[in-house]
Amino acid sequence: MIPAASALARAGHEVLVACVPQLVEEFTSAGLKAVAALPDQAECWSEITDTGHDQVIKVVVGRMLLARGYPELRKVAAWFEPDLVLRDGMEFCGCLVAEQLGIPHVAAPSGAVNTLAPAAIAPLLNERRAEFGLDVQDDPLAIYRYGRIDSLPPRYSFAAHGIPRAVAYRQPEASDRCEPLPSWITELDPGKPLVYGAIGVALPTAAASRDGGKASTIPADPVRALAALVDALSELDCTAVVSTGGVSFPRAGVPPHVRLVEHIAQPLLLQTVQLFVTHGGYNSVREAVRAGVPMVVAPLFGDQLDNARKVAELGLGEQATAPSEIAAACRKVLGSSENLARARHAQRELLALPPVDEVARRLALLASAR
Repeated sequence: MIPAASALARAGHEVLVACVPQLVEEFTSAGLKAVAALPDQAECWSEITDTGHDQVIKVVVGRMLLARGYPELRKVAAWFEPDLVLRDGMEFCGCLVAEQLGIPHVAAPSGAVNTLAPAAIAPLLNERRAEFGLDVQDDPLAIYRYGRIDSLPPRYSFAAHGIPRAVAYRQPEASDRCEPLPSWITELDPGKPLVYGAIGVALPTAAASRDGGKASTIPADPVRALAALVDALSELDCTAVVSTGGVSFPRAGVPPHVRLVEHIAQPLLLQTVQLFVTHGGYNSVREAVRAGVPMVVAPLFGDQLDNARKVAELGLGEQATAPSEIAAACRKVLGSSENLARARHAQRELLALPPVDEVARRLALLASAR
């Protein structure tokens, strides 16, 4: 969302980001005007029993979430008077407000929505439309009537279920905004493959919320996930860097060739490694493709399982659906020229995409054409 919104702002368009309260600072620090207009979803997610597709759909188009978000977003739209809504792919209040206003709405990249069938979303979303006095839509793909954007090339798209092809753009180089890599990186053994492992930010964040007494339906345990990752990398003849994401993890027994860090500039580090062992979050997958790095995906929950299968299907790496499979999958990818070649091909296709400013130009044309 930030790259596209920033490109629109650079082009001179008035941009307002309506988001949950905890994201306001992230958008304002990127130089965007933001307002808290969407509800905190924690309580909504606490109502479900797992993160399977059916349960996720019940949340993202459920009465609890949309009945809170839709009226607030309408208030914002009333004074801001938008000509177009660019919404996160998993956010449907914006879709309904755009329908109410009769303006275009475009879906921005979101990993989970790639795996949700529009036909499964449509019945519940039509219930919300009826409740809000909007016209019911017969076409499940009405949520993409004006298109969607993505930062993966079409040949390497993760979208399923007949979701329309996106207008693809080259994601900006995130490493330009990163802190430098630590100096010890330069001292790592150049004679061994460098492997980077991480479990992402969603799991540590959910664990922190759970520890703080807030509800969380994410089933995975971050300490166990890290232990499986460290154990697997301990078996390999490599140099490994593992980001804990701030999760407290015992360092006793971790071998010298596996270095634990709380945080590190992932986009920068990915440019230096031979393998990325990841949980399979969509942002991490996109960053790996941007860097041309093959992956081993050890999924933990939600869309990560679908992403792991897609990584293997596209030849970008291997999936390890059980902790005991991680080490073997790493050996296979490190010993394979095919995965590296495919990762580099995906990188070339991504780098050949137009810049995000082209997306901004198209969105502006769409807004002015109505």
